[in-house]
Amino acid sequence: MRIVYCTDSIRYLGGIQRVTVTKANALAAIPGNEVWIVVTDNREGILATPLSPHVRLVDLKVDYYADDQISKLHVLKGIFVKRRRHRKLLGRLLDRIKPDVVIATGTSEKYFIPGIAQGAATIREIHFNTGYRMEHARKSGSLFDLVSARVADFIDYRFGIKRYDRLALLTREDRDDNWRGYDRAVVMPNPLTFKASVSAPLDNREIAATGRLVELKDFATLLRVVRKVFDRHPDWHLTIYGEGDERPILERLITELRLKNNVTLAGAVTDIPSRLRESSIYAVSSRFEGFHLGLIEAMEAGVPPVSFACKCGPRDIITDGKDGFLVAPGDIDTFADRICTLIEDRTLRQNMGAAAKRRAADFSIENITGQWMSLFEEVIKEKRDSRG
Repeated sequence: MRIVYCTDSIRYLGGIQRVTVTKANALAAIPGNEVWIVVTDNREGILATPLSPHVRLVDLKVDYYADDQISKLHVLKGIFVKRRRHRKLLGRLLDRIKPDVVIATGTSEKYFIPGIAQGAATIREIHFNTGYRMEHARKSGSLFDLVSARVADFIDYRFGIKRYDRLALLTREDRDDNWRGYDRAVVMPNPLTFKASVSAPLDNREIAATGRLVELKDFATLLRVVRKVFDRHPDWHLTIYGEGDERPILERLITELRLKNNVTLAGAVTDIPSRLRESSIYAVSSRFEGFHLGLIEAMEAGVPPVSFACKCGPRDIITDGKDGFLVAPGDIDTFADRICTLIEDRTLRQNMGAAAKRRAADFSIENITGQWMSLFEEVIKEKRDSRG
C-alpha cells in the first residue's frame, strides 16, 4: 500500500508533527507499505520525532511562512501565489508516486488534495476540535473575528471536507457535537508517541504541565490554581514544559502571584517521557483542545491527571474519579482542591496513576495503527468499487 501524508513541517515540537511522524514510522514498518511525508516548510527547527529510514521525506520548499511577518500583503501572497505553486508541485509528485491513499493533516494542502490525488482515496484529518475558530472568535469579542470564523468554517467544513472520502476526527465528543449524521466522519484518536517501560514513582513533590505557551492552553489560569495549592502545600512545585508568545505574560503573572520559588517555565524540551516520570500530578488548564496528546503521554507515564473538562479531548480520555479528575471549565477552586486531594492522599495518587496507565494502553501505537490500516483498506476498496 502506498501512503502519502501531507503537512507543513515535521520540524516543530507540536503534537501534530510528533503524531504524524509516529504514525508514518509505524505504517512503514508493516511489510508491503510504502510511506511518504510531503512537507512545505521544513527549513529549520528540531525534528519532532526521529524519522524512520523507511519513510521517504519530500520537501516541496514552498515556504509559506517565510515572509508572513512582513505585511498582510505577504500573507495574501502565501494564500494566492504560493498555494498555486504548492498545488502544481504536489500534483506532479502524486502523479509519480501513484498513491493508494493521501492524508491531509489540515494545512494548506487541505484545499486541493481531492482535486489532484487522481484515483487515490483521500482522508482529511482534523487535529483541533471543529469549533476552535468560533471559540477563538468568541474570546476576542470582535464582530469581524466572528464573521471571519463563520465564513472560514463554511468554506472548510461544509464545502471542502465533503470532497474527501473520509473525515478523521480525534474524539467522539467532536463527532457527536459537530458531525452527527455525517457518515464519512470517523473517530481516529492520536497514538502515544512513546511507550514507558517504567512508571513514575509519584513521590516527587512535582506537578507537570505541557504545551505551547499560548492563550488556548490558558496557563495563566493554571498559575492562579497553583497559587491556591501552594498556600496549602508550599513545598510543592509546578513545571510547565513548552514555549510560546505568552511567556512574558506568564513571567509577569508568576511575579505578581509570588510564585517564583514554586513555578518553572522550562521551555521546549525533547525528553518529555523522562520529565513526566519526575512528576506526581499532571495538570491540563486548556480552554479547548483537539485531543491533548500530552494528557495521554502523562497517563502512559503513570501520572494521574487533573483537567478542565474542556472541548474536546479530556472527556473522551479521562473517567472522572477513576483514572484522573475532570473539573468544570473555569472552576479554579475545585481544580485546586482536586490537586490537593492527590497531594494529601498518596494511596489515591498511586491507584489513580496505575489506572491512568491502563487507560493509556488504549492509545498504543499498535492499536491506533491497526485502526488506520483497517480504514485505509475500507476506503481503498470503496474507491475501486466505485470505478467499477
